[in-house]
Amino acid sequence: MYCFESKNCNNLDCPVRRLKEPRCWEFFKKNASTDAEYEKRAVQCEKCNYKLGWEIGLISDDNFKDSEHIFIDELIPESTESSSSKELITANKEKRFCYEIMDCHNALCPVREQQIIRCFKFFQPRSAKEKEKITCCSRTCDKCFYKTGWDIGTISESNFTDIIEKKKNKLQSSVKYKKDLIVNIYMAELAKKPLSHDEEIALAKKIAGDKEASEIFLMANLKLVTKIAQKFTSKMPFMDLIQEGNIGLIKAISKFDYRLGYKFSTYASYWIKYYMQKAVSEQASSISIPCHLIAVANKIKRHIHKFEEELSRPPTLAELSNILGLEEEKIVNILNVTKTPVSIYSKVSNGEDDEETIEYYLEDKQSLTPEETYFEKQKILAVKEALNSLDDRQRYIIVNFYGIDCEEISLAEIGRRLNISRERVRQILFVSLKKLSQQSSIISLK
Repeated sequence: MYCFESKNCNNLDCPVRRLKEPRCWEFFKKNASTDAEYEKRAVQCEKCNYKLGWEIGLISDDNFKDSEHIFIDELIPESTESSSSKELITANKEKRFCYEIMDCHNALCPVREQQIIRCFKFFQPRSAKEKEKITCCSRTCDKCFYKTGWDIGTISESNFTDIIEKKKNKLQSSVKYKKDLIVNIYMAELAKKPLSHDEEIALAKKIAGDKEASEIFLMANLKLVTKIAQKFTSKMPFMDLIQEGNIGLIKAISKFDYRLGYKFSTYASYWIKYYMQKAVSEQASSISIPCHLIAVANKIKRHIHKFEEELSRPPTLAELSNILGLEEEKIVNILNVTKTPVSIYSKVSNGEDDEETIEYYLEDKQSLTPEETYFEKQKILAVKEALNSLDDRQRYIIVNFYGIDCEEISLAEIGRRLNISRERVRQILFVSLKKLSQQSSIISLK
């Protein structure tokens, strides 16, 4: 029981609090000669009930057996040399935060409460006066050993992996809690007890002209919508899915015919599922897909999953066709149409710290790579060099027949222009190609 505890003292920078002095009046009396403030406090201690408690025996040394006493005046060195900071931090390997390394006793400091890793960055935008008010300490961050430890690399983020992971999990939990809170509020407003079959019939008779009966019927079946929505697997938000199901429920109420004899929930389930599937096909995908195709695709996936659970292997296309009664080609087309498209800008990991988009890995089929461009240029140069070894007529036939830097011409047209037969042109072409194949520039390309 220290004096600052018994008197509820709010002075967090009090030396008695920092040094944990049991006999505070003796401490102030001892230092009164060197400090005017301590001399003033020593006078006040003579009238203090805490000192009286020691004198009459209510407080004794037995109350402080488990306390750690600190009997030094200076807890924080003034020097900021790197070697000293290394020694200080090395000696406190099990300690990571500034309030642990510096033996700070300010229990209300936000660095301690929020476990702020880089405290110097937290105080950087704040003025010295504001910082002193928060920490109850006049020490500035630029003269702090803790900041020096970060600067020289003795302290890094690797020392705080558990704290960083804990904060990430807390952030994710808070986001999830906000989403779940909306759903819980909605669920709390739903009817606690569904209608019986007789009550459904009685209300169904009044629905046509009674708005209040329709509202009662609607409120009594809202839980049915949430139950069906929980079975849906889509990228739509849960509450959006419920709203779409509510539209289907309203449609079912307007079309329900109690004279057919079945329960309303059986009839309403069809409309609720229909509107949910329609919303998924229109909103959850970037490509509009007919809802009946999505229903068939979901049916195919369910049968594939069931087959894998029973036989521990995926079904073949023929087996799937026999189970569903659909043609193999139709099954393939449905699965391809309903396949979820992936954005080329979506992130993919390359096995390192950096992430690239899918666009980075897509091959451009219309453009040549630098290597292909280089080889194409070498081919053109080699062909032109080889063509120079032919005479004028042979070169003319090769260039015009293959369309090198011009339009392709048939053998008959070349013969007409050269005033020779088509067969003679073919013979010259054959001899020219044989001669070209023996050129060193052409052989090098092979």
